[in-house]
Amino acid sequence: MDRSRAIVLHQIKYSETSIILKIYTEKDGLLSFIVKGVRGKRGKFRSAQFQVLNLLEINYKEAKKSRLRHIIDLKISEPFTELLFNPVKRSIAMFISELIQHCIKEEEPNPELFNFLHSYVHWLDLNQGNCSHFHLLFMMKLTKHLGFYPMTEDRYQGNYFDLQQGGFSIQKPLHAYYIDSKVLKAWVELIDCKLEALDSLNFSNELKRSLLKALIAYYKLHLIHFKELNSHRVLHAVFNDE
Repeated sequence: MDRSRAIVLHQIKYSETSIILKIYTEKDGLLSFIVKGVRGKRGKFRSAQFQVLNLLEINYKEAKKSRLRHIIDLKISEPFTELLFNPVKRSIAMFISELIQHCIKEEEPNPELFNFLHSYVHWLDLNQGNCSHFHLLFMMKLTKHLGFYPMTEDRYQGNYFDLQQGGFSIQKPLHAYYIDSKVLKAWVELIDCKLEALDSLNFSNELKRSLLKALIAYYKLHLIHFKELNSHRVLHAVFNDE
């Protein structure tokens, strides 16, 4: 039996009473689990315990004839106070969950990445300030752990950021994958910004959409397996209603 801190990423209905989970664990990386009886009256666990981004501590074991593991017991390590009930935070949580699933495929531990995800999710839940820039900062900082954080040399002198090369340049790139002007300035602000200073960002909704588009393009260029995101459309709708 293994024990680990864990972050719930996704759940799907498997049968009338069972669900299959995607969970990112500190000990073993991304794992799949089957939880039986979760929809029945006598089940040991409840579906609410596996809400998106729930922060858990779990005991689990491998199945003999399947890659689906079984959870023996669990506790919610950091019960949410707002994340599941605030519509903006919940929309961000859905986006982050989808993003993580698109970026992380391997069953191998990465304690630094886990601690990053855990701390950012916990902060999102507790923060009482404006969270409308959180997803942009999260995407930027996540690239540090995925291996393609922007090269920061010349970030104050460069006229362009080359999304393909991952660096700033004076000369305009000879391809279409670059940003400049207002988006470039905001890109530099994201690089320089720390989580605790998130409230210092003040981008218009149009600029946030442009940054998100650039970040998604950046991910697509550097992650071969990166698929089209769907949940960012919900973010656009939420922020347009602010």
